Amino acid sequence: MTEADDLRQHYQVVVVGGGPVGSLTALELARSGIDVLVLEAAQHTTDVPKAGTIHARSIQLLTRRGHFAAPDVDAGAVSTTFHYAGVWGLEITVPPGEGPAIAGIGQSDLERLFTARLIGLGTPVVKAAVVTDVDQVDGGATVTFTHEGRTRVVTADWVVGADGARSIVRRTAGFTATETAPTAAALLGLAVLDDPANAPKGWVRTERGWTVLNVNHADFSRIITFDLGGPHEDHRRPLTAEELQETVDRFAGRPVPFRDARSLSRFSDYSRLVDDYRLGRVLLVGDAAHVHFPLGGQGLNLGIGDAIGLGWRLALVARGQADPSVLDVYSRERHACAAGVIANVADQRERMRIGVDGDRLRHELGVLLEDRDRNRALGSAISAQSQPAPSALQDAARGDFAANTVIETDTGITDLIRLHVAAGDRGLLLCEDASESVRAVVEPPWGERVRLIQARNLGPTTVLVRPDGEVAWSGELGDGSELVARLAETFGGSARPCAVDECRDSLTAHGRPRCRTNVEPPPEARPARATDADGRDRAAAVPDPFAGGGPTRRRASTGWSCSWWPRQIRPAPVSLRA
Repeated sequence: MTEADDLRQHYQVVVVGGGPVGSLTALELARSGIDVLVLEAAQHTTDVPKAGTIHARSIQLLTRRGHFAAPDVDAGAVSTTFHYAGVWGLEITVPPGEGPAIAGIGQSDLERLFTARLIGLGTPVVKAAVVTDVDQVDGGATVTFTHEGRTRVVTADWVVGADGARSIVRRTAGFTATETAPTAAALLGLAVLDDPANAPKGWVRTERGWTVLNVNHADFSRIITFDLGGPHEDHRRPLTAEELQETVDRFAGRPVPFRDARSLSRFSDYSRLVDDYRLGRVLLVGDAAHVHFPLGGQGLNLGIGDAIGLGWRLALVARGQADPSVLDVYSRERHACAAGVIANVADQRERMRIGVDGDRLRHELGVLLEDRDRNRALGSAISAQSQPAPSALQDAARGDFAANTVIETDTGITDLIRLHVAAGDRGLLLCEDASESVRAVVEPPWGERVRLIQARNLGPTTVLVRPDGEVAWSGELGDGSELVARLAETFGGSARPCAVDECRDSLTAHGRPRCRTNVEPPPEARPARATDADGRDRAAAVPDPFAGGGPTRRRASTGWSCSWWPRQIRPAPVSLRA
């Protein structure tokens, strides 16, 4: 970790919060050559009984960004069974060649993985750094924090608040939000069960309430209770082992003895969603932007989508390659995703109610789950796979997810995921015709933002894919005007360069360009990209698919939840910058 005394005065981006979402956001930026500082309030990473479900779309995103090893493109579709409102039978299916449908990976394991890679890239990560204020100034922001009893101030072009539900960044920057009052009370803790064989396992509903026990016969079990009858009288009152024991016994209708309780906490169905994820030079990700009842394991996955959705866009803006308006697109897209999760969580809560209304809604849910098409649609929503993912890439339309598929290039056969990994933070433009005339349209203005790939098996269709796997445009190339317009919309700015002297004259006091057109910042303001002799990003987590070989797969450390890394998604090997 980095000592505060070693810090500089200014950074391109300061990320406040070094949990899994904050560290992933910082890693996405650092791998793109952006100068990042991470300030984390906690002294150490702790193994707490929180998020541990990684859904399909998060796996797919993390794989495309090189954090997990790429799956076998020839593997078939995979399905698994999950729960909705405490009822099992929800089907979650992923397309062929995309790896597993779900993984149990603790958030502390992800935090350790991403932080280790940040440190390997030389990115400063300061622990026990408690941010107290964020103040926007012309062309940037100041961040005030305390560390080891001293108050310090750093400046940044951009600040990302990843500091959780009680975000100081959100409050001090002045973000507004829409909130709903709590109507339910839940308790959470870890404990050693005295009689694990006879404990009520999984999701159990009684006429008094719900118990959810992740039973571990050899170690600590996670214990949760849900009381849908009303909110906590005092949600800030510390939870005791005695209260948790009494509640579990009462809801179960019999003694469920345990000992050595720890990591005790209360939570509720209170929700909050900021009205905009961007306010000037400050942006939010994760729980700093959205809070909801933790049903279906969707919160951490929302944060992963935030981090990846913001990372490539903010890197473009920080390098002076895109107008900051692309960050407003990030805000709109992620706000819609979070609103959808808050809605389905509220629906789950109502179906979990004790009484006649809850019974009726659960019966309706049972009927829905028996309808395979409706079941799969609901499973796609829970796993964030609601976007269509056509099996043939040439059939994909704007807004679809580009599922993994074989790509026949001019140098060999590879697949879409490996092309994403090799491209780093760049998008992919796949077309059958990669002639000099096409390259002249694409590469001079867009070469550092998009990698042009000759895909011999696509036919006449040209497909533009964002770094996060979403199709930005698909169609026949024609005169290229429609493609150029979509490139500008997706990756910022226009193909019209402005005068270099104009950009030099418009540098902010922090050395970053004010210019909002598509022009490279002058060399003194441009961060170096870590590349190898062939011009590929050295920070990419796995090799270029054309170079042969494959990623080394190895197991990450595990935490309290006995995280299971499916064989298909071992962490990709760490690649360090020279």
